[in-house]
Formats: sequence, structure tokens, C-alpha cells
Amino acid sequence: SKSCKAKAFSSPSSSSQNGKTKAAATSTDKDETSLPFRAIPGGTPEDPSNARKGRNDGRPTYCPPSYAVMCMDAFGSVQDALNDGEKLLEVEFPAVPGEDADYKAASDVYIDANVQYALVIGSSLYEKLGKRVQICLPDGVEFRRAKKVFSNSLMMSEGVTLNTLDGKKQDASITGMFQKMSAGRGLRSGSADDEMDDDFENADVFIIVNVSCGELPDVEQFVKTTSGGRPIIMLNNQLDTLRADLGLFSFPPKSLHYDFLSYFKPVFYLRSRAYSRSITVSPFVVNYSGAVFREYPAPWQVMIKQSNGVLACIAEDEDRFTLGEAKEEMLIALGLSDPEGSFMKTARSGLVVNTWWEEEDDAEKSDAWRT
Repeated sequence: SKSCKAKAFSSPSSSSQNGKTKAAATSTDKDETSLPFRAIPGGTPEDPSNARKGRNDGRPTYCPPSYAVMCMDAFGSVQDALNDGEKLLEVEFPAVPGEDADYKAASDVYIDANVQYALVIGSSLYEKLGKRVQICLPDGVEFRRAKKVFSNSLMMSEGVTLNTLDGKKQDASITGMFQKMSAGRGLRSGSADDEMDDDFENADVFIIVNVSCGELPDVEQFVKTTSGGRPIIMLNNQLDTLRADLGLFSFPPKSLHYDFLSYFKPVFYLRSRAYSRSITVSPFVVNYSGAVFREYPAPWQVMIKQSNGVLACIAEDEDRFTLGEAKEEMLIALGLSDPEGSFMKTARSGLVVNTWWEEEDDAEKSDAWRT
């Protein structure tokens, strides 16, 4: 079993730490300047002269007041990883609010939200690190839609542009030709207002968003032939969900995880999970939820959601928790875990508790995705 260091937590009514956290998160600018450290919403103090110091040990609690704050938390981890020389990064957090916060719940909202988060993180990379960023979408259709929807945001985001994985942005279809003709542009392939194809040379960092499982080979091809060793950030692509589809009929093979996806290091990772547990006394069913959390360079953490919505750390480890391990840590913290080796433990969890990609395998080329 994984060696974990548990952290005590309590309800907000009895916890002085949570009281301090809440006060820090809601303090005014005047109050913040009077403190020796600026408080990160969620708990851990950050030393302005060394932002990394505040993230070294992880967070006792985490409850970002807005997506803007969470994007800046993600940027802080990305900045540390880039400074450490990391090239392939993963950033993952719920793109839309709610327990079912994924593409299936609201596809258009999900797609647009991820582009917006990429603009926020990309703008910070340019403003604070001077790195020019290209946000890469899967194809020209999504590129043209995003360019139209986010035209104003792109104008205000200096150093950030849109692109596609294959570099083909122009609409070469018959419909596209008729649209050009109706706009009085004839059949020209481009104009001064159009962005040219295959213009990757001006980017220092690439952020890839909204790819599907079938498009993962395109991402691999982009990394190997186009990126030229420049850093790549996979933002909210739900790689865990995509990994589960590998090997199925008409999908890429499982080797794609072992040979390629295993190289991506999660630098900011927040995956929420909700469970229920049947018990023999009233209320007979206990609903609980939590998350696997990682904020580079801090270790991996298991968080449990308290009644006030704040995630509280209950365990941490240098290696990534599998979903089964995270669930077990939550049960232990709640006092609902079955005794080790008991019949009920086997009956509830089954003989196989990890997915195929969570199992250690000699075919795995890198352990970066686990650390």
C-alpha cells in the first residue's frame, strides 16, 4: 500500500486554521499589505519574494473563490515547472462548475471555457515571463469559431494567438470559397486580415485545448515534428478519460499512453470525484466527495470536501494517487473503511481496483505523469 502522510482536519466552526483562511481570502487590499505574507485563497501563505516557497508543502485546504484565481494558481505551477526545465506539462481542473463538469455535460460551454482559460494563462506567461504563446485547437473549424467568439479577448491579449495542430487555418471547402466570394474577396487564399498557415515559428510556448481521443496521434505528431522542443501545455483535455478509451475499436492503441502521454507531467491537477457508501444504521447511505490535487512543486494530495465546500487535505504522497487509493483515503478519513482483507472490502471494491493505465507496466517509457 502507498505510504501516505495524513493531515488532520476539522469543521470550520471548530478550526482556527480555517477561520484564518477565510479571513485571509476576504481581506481588503489594505489588510493584505499589512501582512508579512499575502494569503493564497485556500490556505497556504505565499512569500511575494519567492512565490515557489508557498507551494512547496502543498495546501491544508483549497477553495478558490473564482476561476480567475484558479487560473493564476495554475499559472504559478506552470511557471515553476518551466523554470525547472520541464517541457511537457499537464494542467487539469473542472472546466465548468458542477459534479458533471465535463464535455458531455455542456460541450459548447466546455470548449469555450477552456479557450478562455488558455487566454488567461497565456497572457500571464507573456506578461510575467515574456513568452509568446500559441493556443492550438484541433482543426481549422474550431480555430475559426474560436477566433470569431474571442475576437475581442484576442485583441486585448498581447503575445497570445490562436493556431491549429496541423497549421491549416483557411477554409478550403466549397462553402468557404462561396463565403469569400460573397464577401468580395474572390478566391484568394488569404488577405491582410487572415492569419497565414503553418506560422509556428513565433511561439515560445504552446497550449493545446479541446482535443479528443482520436486526435491524440495528431498531438504526438505535433510534439515530435512541429514544436521543436518548445514547452507544451495540455490544458483541460481530460487525459485520464482519453486514456480509458485507448485500445478500444477505432481508437488509438494503448501504446500511445506508454510511449507518449506518460511524458506529460501534471503541474496543476484537480480532479473531483463523488461517491456514496451504504451503512447499516441511519441514514443508511452516506454521500461524500473529494478530489485528487496537485500543485507543482508540492506533492500529490487527496482532498475531501467539507460541508462548507472547502477541500481539506487528508493525505499526501510524492507519487500520484490512483482513483482507488484516493477513495480509500477518503473512507479512512470518514471512518467508513472496511477492515483490510475482509470480505466486505473485497465485495465492495472488487478484485481489480485500478484501471489499466494506472497499473505499473514495463512498457511505460516515463514516470513523469505519476510524479
